Amino acid sequence: MASKREQMSNVDKAWLDMDSSVNLMIINGIMTFDDVLDFDELKHTLETKFVARYRRFRQRVVQGTSGRVYWEDDPHFDIRAHVRRYALPEPGDKAMLQQVVSAIVNEPLDRRKPLWRYLLLENVEGGSAVLVRLHHSMADGIALIRVLLDMTGPTAEDSLTALERPHKPHGGSHTPVGALVGMTRSITKTGLDVARVAVSESLQTIEHPSHLVDLARSGGIISAASTAILAKLVLLSPDRKSAFKGELGAIKRVVWSDPVDLTRVKTLGKRYGATVNDVLVAAVAGSLRRYMIMAGDDPALGDMNAMVPINLRPEHRPKEDLGNEFALVYLSLPVSLADPYDRLMMTKRHMDVLKNSPEPFIGYQILGLIGVLPLDLARQATMWFSSKASSVLTNVPGPRQQIYFSGKRMRNIMFWVPQSGEISLGISIISYNNGVMLGIMADEGLVTDPQALIDGFEDELLRLEEQVRTGAENGEGPAYSEEAPVNQALPGAKRSTPQA
Repeated sequence: MASKREQMSNVDKAWLDMDSSVNLMIINGIMTFDDVLDFDELKHTLETKFVARYRRFRQRVVQGTSGRVYWEDDPHFDIRAHVRRYALPEPGDKAMLQQVVSAIVNEPLDRRKPLWRYLLLENVEGGSAVLVRLHHSMADGIALIRVLLDMTGPTAEDSLTALERPHKPHGGSHTPVGALVGMTRSITKTGLDVARVAVSESLQTIEHPSHLVDLARSGGIISAASTAILAKLVLLSPDRKSAFKGELGAIKRVVWSDPVDLTRVKTLGKRYGATVNDVLVAAVAGSLRRYMIMAGDDPALGDMNAMVPINLRPEHRPKEDLGNEFALVYLSLPVSLADPYDRLMMTKRHMDVLKNSPEPFIGYQILGLIGVLPLDLARQATMWFSSKASSVLTNVPGPRQQIYFSGKRMRNIMFWVPQSGEISLGISIISYNNGVMLGIMADEGLVTDPQALIDGFEDELLRLEEQVRTGAENGEGPAYSEEAPVNQALPGAKRSTPQA
């Protein structure tokens, strides 16, 4: 009997087709634990809470005779092909962990099997880690966080409790226009906002954007606004040459920060009248500026764009419905501004504009259109759109409280966003248990010292706090000097003291 097939949505197919030899469309994430995870218990957790509940993780990608792409139940599915273990060489510290993870994330997934892998990493600072790899065509970051939460619990015992068998998948339109119309109807019926940047206060969500709701109800998103936004995208020039632009190699490196107390970031946001997301993005922009100066690149030549995912997934959507329901928009990062306060205010201004723009809806439609193009044209379109940005910047909410996975307390969680086309830099921010972490995935040939970006991010937060302490708020206070050293460091943070 032939396996049951489900046609892949145009948006999901767009992400499948974006795979290239220099940029894999794989979401990589890591969970770290102080304790040693049991390998058999990990497999049992994945069998009962991952594979059994979500049919997508038992499906492989197949192409029909008509050229259409489908999800098909893998008749040879064996979880042993997807869950492996590996012991880190000595000394098993964070540096060694980053080296091993960097090597693994450069490996493609086998398209003959379901597009995911879990790897138990042992001998990690006396504990263990779990590296998760899932192809972007399967789901977006918000959906995957929901999947993760389904496998965890507030106590060790809860995290070991098996879930019931999954419900049957829900039907629905697979076209981008159909999805957009469905979301519009949902807005009209329930009043829920669907243009959230994220789903928790750590991301400072766009709460009930009335302008978007009004446009959706009036049909303005599909008509008047789309023409102007498409014209903007067509006329937008390629991002300027910088230390982050150039020919890509085949090797990526990943690094990540230690957790930063989220209360500190919230305090900064309140003091400056900005959101948590504004503060974090402004600190990223400052870090990029510092790196550019170290690399001999003059940031005064102009700002640079980041592609930013905007979540369009309704909160009431069943968790079993995976796929991609987000759009990409361009966000200008004010690297040309030397003063941290000025960068924060400019970041806030740019973010405020996006909050009331219908641009995410148009971006979602464009992804759907790319998904129906022949492969060569789809890749040309991807290269054209990616040329207008130098990085992908995403901020995903993790659990707000301490959680347990497979019977063990999860210490930290980090992930890395993939980059498409000719983009060399992926910047990921995630919150968990009142902490926030920054992750960098960078092309090794272009960004030779990605740790400097981590150090710069931490230092930019310190500089903003220093300005608060000296009364430099609302544009007043002592003049800012780029050469002024900051003599404090975050606990456990390694510092390179770049001159920016």
